[in-house]
Amino acid sequence: MRKTFLLLAFLLAACTLTVPPAVSPATPSTIPTLPSALTAGSLPAMTALTLQLGGEATGKYISLDSGGDVDTLSLPGARQTGDGQVIPSADQNTVADAYMQFRVDDAALLAGWPTTSVRLDVEYLDQGTDTFNVQYDGLAGGTFGDGRFLESRPVIKTDSGEYRTASFVLKDVWFANRDNGADFRIADRLDGAETIRRVTVTLLPAPTLINVDECGADPWDDQPDSAAIQACIDQAKTGDTILFTSGEETPGYVGYRIDQTVFMNLKSPRSYLTFTSTDPSNPALLQATADLKGFVLKLFARSRLGDSSGMDYMTITSLHLDGNRLERTCVGQDGIANGVDDNWGSWLPECTNVWDSWCNPGTLDLAGELDWSDPTQDYPSHPERWTSGHLVANLLITNTECGTAFGMGGAASVILNNTVRDAGDHVHAPGCLGTDADVEQGDWADGITFVGPGHLVMNNTVINPSDVGIVFFGGRATVIRDNTIRITAGNFGAFAGIAIHPWSLGDISFGQVTGNTILSLGDETCGNLHTGINLGTHMWGGACLNNLVTPAIGNPGCTLEPAPPAGSLCPSAGACQLWASVAQPGSTYLFTDNQVSGAQINYLVEGLDLVGSLIEQNNLSTAPRLSDWEAARRGCNGLTWGPLDKVAHHPSLPGWTDLLVHCER
Repeated sequence: MRKTFLLLAFLLAACTLTVPPAVSPATPSTIPTLPSALTAGSLPAMTALTLQLGGEATGKYISLDSGGDVDTLSLPGARQTGDGQVIPSADQNTVADAYMQFRVDDAALLAGWPTTSVRLDVEYLDQGTDTFNVQYDGLAGGTFGDGRFLESRPVIKTDSGEYRTASFVLKDVWFANRDNGADFRIADRLDGAETIRRVTVTLLPAPTLINVDECGADPWDDQPDSAAIQACIDQAKTGDTILFTSGEETPGYVGYRIDQTVFMNLKSPRSYLTFTSTDPSNPALLQATADLKGFVLKLFARSRLGDSSGMDYMTITSLHLDGNRLERTCVGQDGIANGVDDNWGSWLPECTNVWDSWCNPGTLDLAGELDWSDPTQDYPSHPERWTSGHLVANLLITNTECGTAFGMGGAASVILNNTVRDAGDHVHAPGCLGTDADVEQGDWADGITFVGPGHLVMNNTVINPSDVGIVFFGGRATVIRDNTIRITAGNFGAFAGIAIHPWSLGDISFGQVTGNTILSLGDETCGNLHTGINLGTHMWGGACLNNLVTPAIGNPGCTLEPAPPAGSLCPSAGACQLWASVAQPGSTYLFTDNQVSGAQINYLVEGLDLVGSLIEQNNLSTAPRLSDWEAARRGCNGLTWGPLDKVAHHPSLPGWTDLLVHCER
């Protein structure tokens, strides 16, 4: 059974941050003469060129280099990089090795011909928690400015011991043998050797650049632009790039006025689409109008397409999306999210059930396919059942009304280098003024809401969310790393900075929450942060739900002191008390090197089921402070609490305060 993830508040894919530029880049200085094979015809799009590694590397159109710093060690069925050590080689060089370098046959791809767009799949051994990336010969930019040695984002391993595949969508390849005579290389980054079993280059369709202004959108006036933008997107084919004219730093620029939700897929499903600005350094603005119902930008229209099948590998980068919370309203005077006196809804017949979170006045929604019938989350064996491979990078998302600033469901996607600022309104204490004019209860919004296995959420900044800064609804081998959550001074507050709350996919084995920084300066009476990092679901009313249809993990019935479920799934009917479960024997959950300051409870573990093990170390806690946490002041299950550094119950942890916390409000 396949269901689309509806927003509520193993193949690890990766993509680059680079996209086809709006203007032609400078022609690289060295372009080899095209061989005669290329003048006779090209390989068709979606052709896969594969190199099998191990012993003698074998493949067609791809070859492995040696010598210098690219010698590799032969292993059974694979090859391994040097991690800064000297690997014995045929030429007996003594150069330290750290790369695995490849050439693509010039008869297949040369100097951007027949395409500048490929998908590079790297099958690697997921051993250790170190990193690697890809460096390649691209169109422009990089260290030398001309496209040589362009870098992808890193892949972060999770020590599962399994072979996985990292997929990089590169839309700016040149592949003219300019990276030390080769086209691309895998860099082990000197933090651990990489064992690689196979590499595949798949030729993607040559992208067409489509500027939405060509369809009548105009960022220089104050007229609605949604219909024109949608018309241009509907023309796009798989692999195309949708361009929005930059940007806010230009005098007279107004931005695009979004009066109807813009759907990336409205009439037919496409993959490998890119949405970006003509000048990534000066992002285009897409701003909700006062009467926009629903999200600003959404992956697909469910009333037209049913589900998001065939919508993988979307890239959304270098845009400013503004939800206009000062003019939009979460719920009307009737106190219900139903489109009456509020901005819940859609311009399509998408919204028939009140409070349906699909229709919240949020900002960006990439709700995709998840296989709810598979508790093992076996995405590699059934990629058609999961939406995967998205890259969301370098976005500015501001002024979300309620729901979520950015939501995503699926597998193996990347959320990187984004900034989310001001999402919803947390203030609810009597006598406290809100930060949004309409200040109804229920205005709360997450910064980033996501679910599914194999995701990377890295280097994002979330400022003043009102619900949770980054909330994860479950999945295996997902990494949340090096993010920053900030609550600023004044009537700003939130329930949690980062929360691991697997309401949907209970197994979080081989996941990581590491290197994140959370700082709260909110008012202690009318805001502040309840908890900095929260692992487990029990803070939320004991996490008791009924009639679950997803592979959540928990025990039947609900009590204050439940026994850990040891990885057992909830029953499909009746009550279940949910847990976050490191459910695989021998698996780990890495919880290290975080810094939290200023929350009422800086770290809270409540409802963590350990079949495997938790690696908790080097988590710094400073200056916990009071917040507007009503339950802490008035009592929850007979308990009250003040500021605390580290609290753990279900299970308790050595050196942490043991306190039952079953109340989020």
